[in-house]
Amino acid sequence: MEVDPTAPRLCPRCDIDTKAVVVGANRLRECSKCEGLWVDAESLEQIYKDREQQVAILGTAVDLPLSPNSKIEVVRYLRCPVCRVLMNRVHFAKCSHVIVDVCKPHGTWFDKDELRRIVEFIRAGGLDEARAREVRELERKRRQFESTQGAASSGGFLSNNQPGWSGSTFDLWDIAAAVAAAIFRGWH
Repeated sequence: MEVDPTAPRLCPRCDIDTKAVVVGANRLRECSKCEGLWVDAESLEQIYKDREQQVAILGTAVDLPLSPNSKIEVVRYLRCPVCRVLMNRVHFAKCSHVIVDVCKPHGTWFDKDELRRIVEFIRAGGLDEARAREVRELERKRRQFESTQGAASSGGFLSNNQPGWSGSTFDLWDIAAAVAAAIFRGWH
């Protein structure tokens, strides 16, 4: 879908036009009311990879402690500021404790201070640890699959004589690499 780059980008929470802000070398969109940030996919990739961009992000937000009167927010799916389709809620890296709203083709919405928390998570090695955890889990599943295949080839629950057995083998490393790549793409 073609999108007009000059069209207003409405805040998915407040439904008001966001304003362009420059953070480091990236142009982001910020809501003046809730202070949420819209980051397009290309800019987000640069922030993840570039330590100077991360420093720029860390310098833009102030961490405010929760007050005793803070209320728990009701989960609400938000619309993409570009295409207005409902975005997916994603637990960034599955262990960051930050839930972001993602429109895969257009970008990610970060509520106030979420981008700063993600950058802190990355700089503390959280993304590397999350990737290592995924690799360990894939290795565990590969070993489990191989032991299941071993049982099948020794006359276990599935053998070459049974209907549906093709005799082909899977290249598990290719499968694992594809799964890991898909998971990584889902973090963005």
